[in-house]
Amino acid sequence: MKRVVLALAAAMTFAAPLTLHSQSGGAVSSRDSTRRVLMVGAHPDDEDTQLIAWLQRGGYAEAAYLAVTRGDGGQNLIGNELGEPLGVIRTQELLAARRVDGAHQYFTRAYDFGFSKSAEETYRHWPKDSLLNDFVRVVRGFRPHVIIAIFSGTPRDGHGQHQVSALLAKEVYEVSGDVQRFPEATFGPAWTVSKFYRDRWFETGAPTLKINVGEYNPQLGKSYAEIAGESRSQHKSQGFGALQPKGVVFAELKRESTRVNANTPPEQEKTLFDGIDVKPASRSAEREELMRDVALEAISDRRYVAVGDSARVTATVYNRSRRQVVLTAGAGDVTLAPDSAYKWTFFVRGDRVTQPWWLEVPRQGAMFAPPIDGRAEDERQKENWARVVVRSAGSSRAVTIRNPIVYRYVDLVRGEIQRPLTVAPAISIGLDNATELARANTSIERFYNVTLRSALTRRVQAVVSLVLPAGFTADSASKTVTLDSAATRTVTFRVKGKLIAGVHELAARVSAEGQTHRTGYVPIEYDHITPDRLYRPAEVSIHAVDVAIPSNLRVAYVQGVGDNVEPALEQLGIPVAILQPRSIPAVDLSKFTTVVVGPRAYQVSRELVDNNSHLLNFAQRGGTLVVQYGQYEMTRPGMMPYSISIARPHDRVTEETAPVRIIDASSSALRTPNVITNADFDGWIQERSLYMPRTFDERYSAVLALNDPGEQANRGAIMIAPYGRGLYVYTTLAFFRQLPAGVSGATRLFVNLISMKNAQGAARAASDR
Repeated sequence: MKRVVLALAAAMTFAAPLTLHSQSGGAVSSRDSTRRVLMVGAHPDDEDTQLIAWLQRGGYAEAAYLAVTRGDGGQNLIGNELGEPLGVIRTQELLAARRVDGAHQYFTRAYDFGFSKSAEETYRHWPKDSLLNDFVRVVRGFRPHVIIAIFSGTPRDGHGQHQVSALLAKEVYEVSGDVQRFPEATFGPAWTVSKFYRDRWFETGAPTLKINVGEYNPQLGKSYAEIAGESRSQHKSQGFGALQPKGVVFAELKRESTRVNANTPPEQEKTLFDGIDVKPASRSAEREELMRDVALEAISDRRYVAVGDSARVTATVYNRSRRQVVLTAGAGDVTLAPDSAYKWTFFVRGDRVTQPWWLEVPRQGAMFAPPIDGRAEDERQKENWARVVVRSAGSSRAVTIRNPIVYRYVDLVRGEIQRPLTVAPAISIGLDNATELARANTSIERFYNVTLRSALTRRVQAVVSLVLPAGFTADSASKTVTLDSAATRTVTFRVKGKLIAGVHELAARVSAEGQTHRTGYVPIEYDHITPDRLYRPAEVSIHAVDVAIPSNLRVAYVQGVGDNVEPALEQLGIPVAILQPRSIPAVDLSKFTTVVVGPRAYQVSRELVDNNSHLLNFAQRGGTLVVQYGQYEMTRPGMMPYSISIARPHDRVTEETAPVRIIDASSSALRTPNVITNADFDGWIQERSLYMPRTFDERYSAVLALNDPGEQANRGAIMIAPYGRGLYVYTTLAFFRQLPAGVSGATRLFVNLISMKNAQGAARAASDR
């Protein structure tokens, strides 16, 4: 027995990121008898979850989804993470979806840089050859018999990234077997795909194949469309909760190319696999019973293990079946009777920090730097899980059971909570923000919270200090704290001073046991995804902006989607109060000069829609109401004081360098308290404007005109209308991206918008008094 335990321990020493990893390449011969289908789209949420569930859960084929990007450039309905942190959330949401429908998940190295209007624009960000190389590696790693492209590869796709995903899906179908262009030593063993289809979502003409993906599976107790509804509902950051329909639901495909049944017209095909010799994977009842009735549990004695340290893990195999099973480990076997368990312990050494592998080094432009190697993302996630091989007594058929190594505790409200064992620095140090705004040449008093997290099992003394930019002083040169085992502590410094216009760096350091630590992590935790973390230096870039702010400005702010504008205003010293939509009727709005509504706030808050009349009344009585962009909900009666129309697809300016033409230089939006010139539109990020009104009531005055190259100018970036004694301002400019990034010109312009007053209304109010 001791020999078996030691063998198990040896087998498990790679768990929780260590130096031993699974290798990619051609070890796929065991899969060659299984039909495989690869679906290709551009983003998380592009996949046809109904077809995937039918393929995988129905046992018709092993399915996988290749998302070109991780969705980093989108928006976030559940938090304020944007960019790379959002990409981490959406990666985990796709993995959660795949756990529901059972398929594999792949990505390329492409970073979602935001909306693009053509394939040509997209290729200016993503080098085509590099992206095609990634496609080849995925195809040779997964070895699909069928590729299904979600999009058409034409301008009908509406998004340049959609179009590129479809173009490359077809190209990899053509070239994946070319060993001259893509040598096997670099890209893995050659593989030729048998058939190529396009999903009918963006195709024209009649489909050539219809599949009832609403088919009911009595073993699962659900239809595949019901499973797909649960899978799609994992895309919570995009608000894609879906119904779980019962009854007949058809997926429609169009065959575009084939190498195996070319003599059969596409419309005469009976199945997706006509002409493909490979059979579906055999479904062994014995195997499925083992997977269902034998459970593996691996519980760590801590949540975090420090780099260089080891965590103690207790693993248990539970035989919950009515048969004897044999646990195979190394050179020996252990027989487990029904309703019995086998337990052992081992130690896991932390060799490097746990973090998203594609973020281990900085990306290069719009491409992540670490190469892909043909492994599915879900397999990468499982590579450090505990695993054991079991079989029924007297049978030679064995299954491998895997489960993550977790730390487990009880929450008095939520019950059992499990968190994956994570390798972390001995001491992590972090600041609240990576970027902040400040007023240049103005006295500043600011508090900086330095968060320390210990992964050590012992108590240590830590000395925390700040590295300050010129012009700043702190209340203390350093502060000493005691960090208990696995403790989190926050140390606060009071900082004063002035900064000249420009970008300044402030950093935090912690010294303990003769070592200095300079980096920390930001946890990303939501209930529906596996927790993750992003590492970054304990530094903040302070963008000191030459901006004038009226002394009497008082702002109430209704937060929107992925919205970090309100903290940016507070950093400028503007008094801001958060206004909850449900509380609007009970709040005395007259104490505010301005009410600001965040982006897409009306879309996600029914209470805001219900209470919108109170905000309009605030403007009528002399206040300034500034509304950041919404979507098509803004065209409904009563949402805005006067009507607008938004085209489908909507008008937007995606080029952050697109020229901006000032069409009303006399507007106070461009003159008070800051004089705005074309120079203020330099340095913007990702996009200029989105969901711009195509037409609007003549009572709105337009201030700017802008457009992407080759398109007609749109005047819906800033629209201003007197409303009673007050002012209604509607802006579709992407301030929600610019202010948190410290963009100077956008900051100055936004301050102007929230400082505006209806001069005629104010004069009339004065005369009434």
